[in-house]
Amino acid sequence: MKSRTNFFISLGLLILIISVASFTFFSRSQKTAPTFPATINRDCAPWDGAAFTLFIPIDQGSSIYISIWQEPDFGLPVTFHFPDETMQPGTATYVLQLSHSEQLTGKISFRNIVQGNLVDGSFDFVSDSGIQLKGKFEARWGNEVVYCG
Repeated sequence: MKSRTNFFISLGLLILIISVASFTFFSRSQKTAPTFPATINRDCAPWDGAAFTLFIPIDQGSSIYISIWQEPDFGLPVTFHFPDETMQPGTATYVLQLSHSEQLTGKISFRNIVQGNLVDGSFDFVSDSGIQLKGKFEARWGNEVVYCG
């Protein structure tokens, strides 16, 4: 009877050790996405409706430029996919060294968008040439005055 009890205690300890070790290993291997400073501004959609743009500098000379053709007033979380089947939400572009740009495929999520408040969210894109762009952003409102129509 004692050998059976010792066996189950040993088995339980072994399972516990393996669980703790695997949790530690996997939590260390998951990299946190970098947070980029960004600028958000009001803009005009191609048909002169309300829109907003988000500019995220990635590194020296390259940046993500997103134009969303909707009023920038979302009190709840919202996600936009690019390209969208309807081509309605806007455009997402990766600009390299100001001389070359590529369309982006993927999504951007905003926790909320309220004019005048800090806007934060995350993005996960792939450029036409296969460059993976993934991270978080914190955007401050620019002071551009825009008149549409």
